[in-house]
Order: sequence, then structure tokens, then C-alpha cells
Amino acid sequence: MSKLYIFGIGGTGSRVLRSLTMLLASGVDCGADSIVPIIIDPDYSNADLTRTVSLLNKYSTIRKQLSFGTGLNGSFFRCDIEKILPNYSLQIKDTDDRTFRSFIEQASMSKANRAMTSMLFSTKNLNSHMDVGFKGNPNIGSVVLNQISQSEDFTLFANSFEKGDKIFIISSIFGGTGASGFPLLLKTLRTGNTFPNYSLINDCEIGAITILPYFKVKQDEDSEIDSSTFMSKSKSALAYYENNIIKNGQINALYFLGDNMTGMYDNHDGGASQQNNAHLIEFFASTAIVDFGLKSHPTTVNKELGIKDVSTSVTFNDFYTGLSTMLRMPLTQFALMSNCLSNQYDYLSSSTFNANNTLHIDSTFYSKPFMIELKSFTEDYRDWLEEMKDNRRSLDLFDLSCVSTPFELVTGVKPKRIMSPKSNYSLFFDRLNSSSKDTSGERENRFMEMFALATKKLCQEKFNF
Repeated sequence: MSKLYIFGIGGTGSRVLRSLTMLLASGVDCGADSIVPIIIDPDYSNADLTRTVSLLNKYSTIRKQLSFGTGLNGSFFRCDIEKILPNYSLQIKDTDDRTFRSFIEQASMSKANRAMTSMLFSTKNLNSHMDVGFKGNPNIGSVVLNQISQSEDFTLFANSFEKGDKIFIISSIFGGTGASGFPLLLKTLRTGNTFPNYSLINDCEIGAITILPYFKVKQDEDSEIDSSTFMSKSKSALAYYENNIIKNGQINALYFLGDNMTGMYDNHDGGASQQNNAHLIEFFASTAIVDFGLKSHPTTVNKELGIKDVSTSVTFNDFYTGLSTMLRMPLTQFALMSNCLSNQYDYLSSSTFNANNTLHIDSTFYSKPFMIELKSFTEDYRDWLEEMKDNRRSLDLFDLSCVSTPFELVTGVKPKRIMSPKSNYSLFFDRLNSSSKDTSGERENRFMEMFALATKKLCQEKFNF
């Protein structure tokens, strides 16, 4: 079984993993039997991180109740998500309630070394607390993150690595944790020789996405984060990447993605208050992981994503064929199911509906943990879509307000009229009942297969996908 290890560095890493989890839930094929998320972020209370961890846990809870093999038609939640570390996170030691000055033990240094560190780091840097990350200071992050390869968590990752597995790294280039963590991690993976399976890891296929500035933060004199410096930091980092990563052939595929910073977020150094709405850049970044997983990259390549029209509102019609083929059908299928569970749950769980299909599910099934988690996950999916839609540069894929008209769902696509006396949810439930005959396995499996088959047929009938 092939595995794709995904290192998500900093807040951006967690946000992209959130989008990837939504793609996998909808059935998008990432080219691997399982993914293994590993989050690197010293800010353990970061709400972007905790929200992603919660979503990954929901996914895993649902996935454990399903099976996939020959003859099974389900596509939702097909890819397994493995947790090899608590909370999917690689622990960074000695950053809790400590300043950077304390971390490097400046007080115990010789006079000459104290003078040197004062030249390299400002007083503000030295007094900076690290329990909420590196606050846009990659010079601090590059020192602190040097410990990663010596950690017990990194050893657990290395022990689980097998021949044929691949690695992907997510980071931003304009902050502190991502900008410093990516080159350090990549160097460790390529040249390290003190951890298990190092020869396999040194030679494996590694891809990465480095995300350029795509938002601004409100100016705050009390914050160390200043978005006016994002672009200059990015230019410096890009020059370093060119000379030390790309020219040296350390990476198999390096993806670049950014926006002209149209979004404006509140300025939070970290912690529970740092929870940003989903953004189309994070969505597109997750498709880079899928592209990497599906393809082989024997030599170094650089990739950028393009869409037909970069307007204030992006729809499926703005995707080129490859991206549209990858995403349109599965995302629409999952949106159809999510809307049905949100708007028609009472009827779906009624004896009237269940008497008309072959699943023979009684009403108690709908109060079981599986259905509770599934319904919660689909609500998260709807929230994620709405967050991207509400951004200043909108990713407007679906109209989730179509409560009684489920096929008015896809933005910019007029549903086709078909030869049937049924319409709207009457047609939807008819297709569910018909599909139930072609399902097998335990009732959780049959329930998900029923929806996968029915929504696929409806996408073909109503949207010509």
C-alpha cells in the first residue's frame, strides 16, 4: 500500500490540509492508498490547527466504518488517513512559555557570543515568546526548527516509511514557521543519516508547494506581524530556494501559488483567536498535492496553477479541463449529499423513505455515531464552501441555499430537463432508492454507496458531467 506523507508547516499548512481533507472526503483520487498528515507548528492552540485536527479525526472515525475493495462502488472517504502522531502533530520542544533569548541560553554565552547574537537578532526577536509560532521571523524559526530530526516524533515517521512512499511539504514563504521550516525539513529529508530508513527517505520522491502572499493583515502596532513586509520576505526566500533547492535538484516537483493579497484578515499573533476563513488559494494548493500524488516526477520541475479568468468570482467554468475533470464531479456529488442531509434529514431517516429501498435501515441507524459524525462532517463541508465563497476573491462553486430545488446547485450550470415525472427531491430520492439495489456490505457501506451511485447518476443526468 502506497502512502503519501504530507508535512503541513505553520498555519497555512493546516489550512491546506483542511481543504485536502474535503477533497478526499468527496472521492478525489490522490494516487495513494493512504495519506499521513504531519503538522509542524509550535502554536498548538492555533485555531487553524485545532480545527483541522478535529476535521481529520471526524474523517478517520467515518472511514473506519467503511470498507473498499473489488465490487464496492463507494468513492466518498475512499482514501485512508493515518495518524502516526498524537493530533497529527510533530512536537517542537522547549518553546512553551519561553523567549527566544531563553531558548538559545544567551545568558550563559561568552561575552563574544552574546555580542554576536545581539548583532544577528534584534532585542524584539530575542524577547519574542515562541509558544504562538515565530511571528513572521524565519531567522528565529530556522534556529528552533533545527531540532526536528532529533525528535522522537520524527523517528516514528521515519520508522513507518516504506519503499514507494512519497513526501509532500506545504508551507508559506512570507511568514516565519513555513519560510524557515521548508528548507530545513527538505535538507534533513535529503541528507540526514541519523534516523531509521534514511536511505529510503533520502532517495524518495518529494514534492512541495510554497505559497506566496495571498492576504494582508490589519495593521497593529502591538503585533510583530506586518503584511507590508510579506513581498520583500518572499523575494528573499525565492532567491534562496532558487540557489539552494532548485539548482541543487533537492526537490522533484515544486509548486508555486499566490494571489495579489486581496483578502484582509484580523491581525492575531496566534493562539485560539487565529482562525481564518477558507480561501481559494488553500483550495488550489490542495489540488497540487493531488497532482503530485497522481504523477511521477523523475527530475526537478516547477509548476504554477493557471485558471481561465482571475476575476473577483471564480467558478467551475473558469477551470481548465484537467482541473475541472479532477474536481467537478466529486465535489458536486458530495455537495448534493451534504445538502440532502442538511435539508431532508427528517424524511431520509423516516420509515417512509427506508421502506422504499433495499437497505432495510431502521430509524436507530440515524442516531448512531457514524451518522452523527457524517452529518457533522457534511456541515463542515458546507461551511468550508461558504467561507471560500464569502472571501473578497470568491470561489463560487455552489449555491447551497437551494433548499427545495437541489439541482439549482452548481453555479453557472443550468440543470437539464430529463424525461421523468419526478423532480427536485422526489427525483433525488427515486435515484437513491434505485441505487440501493446495487450496494453491498455493512449498512454504513451500503448507505454511502447508495449516495455515491445516486449522485453520480444525477450529475450525469442533470449537469451532463
